[in-house]
Amino acid sequence: MSAVWLKEQLLEIASALYPDRPPVVVREWTDPVCLLDPEPVGHRFLFLVAAGGDDRPASPGFDDVLDAFTAAGWAAHRWRGSGPGESRATASRDGFEVRIYEGEGRGILTFTGWTPVEFTGRQLRQPYFTLSTVVDGVVCNDCNGWGVCLECEGTVRIDREDGGGWERCWCFASNGGPGRCGWCLGSGRRTADGMGPWDRKRSGLPDAGSAFGQPPVEGGHDSAISAFTDVAHRPCACGEFRCLWRNELTGADGQRVSRFFGTCQSCLAERTYAFALARRL
Repeated sequence: MSAVWLKEQLLEIASALYPDRPPVVVREWTDPVCLLDPEPVGHRFLFLVAAGGDDRPASPGFDDVLDAFTAAGWAAHRWRGSGPGESRATASRDGFEVRIYEGEGRGILTFTGWTPVEFTGRQLRQPYFTLSTVVDGVVCNDCNGWGVCLECEGTVRIDREDGGGWERCWCFASNGGPGRCGWCLGSGRRTADGMGPWDRKRSGLPDAGSAFGQPPVEGGHDSAISAFTDVAHRPCACGEFRCLWRNELTGADGQRVSRFFGTCQSCLAERTYAFALARRL
């Protein structure tokens, strides 16, 4: 199995759900994975596929989506606590993962799939998170998503500077416990709620923002997927494109409006866009 296999799986499942509306590969990218040295020790491949997002009545239900993944050999699990009108789930198979999301009001259906990390040198265990897979927070910038002390890589032993064997690592007495990252307490991520002003400054994050606002309504697109493809390629003010996008489709006075909102996966900024779609209800 490979990144090519994952991409084909996502497209096949989406095509079976919407046989008259071909799915779109909105974006494909990689997440670099590092230890202490900034040079990556591996990469994870990711794909974002979108389907649906229109007002046709013959659309599959979210249970049909999960059944399609199950029939293809995936273990699918619905999330609890999704927003009103939204549906979320995850699916896993042989180390491959997919985040499944459907927006409110027949919003678009998206699959964000990723491979296991492929290492370039020595084989390591999989990190808890990479830049694109963390939810409700950001990757811990002290352990880069591993959840362990990178000085000793979780062994609690480091080489002595004089070359005379090893000594106990400082993490033995850290807040996270021996071998674990003391900043994220071994989780591999930092949540917005768990970060005070000093933590945010230390991690290079801006001050906490307010709730999602009402953006100006833009034009130029005739479908929600076309608008989403536009949004997914717009960078945040911090320069990062990775974002956990959500979507809702509304209609008023014969006009459809597709709204996108999400949290930047680098600086936690809240981003939002809205598009008036050309096609009428």
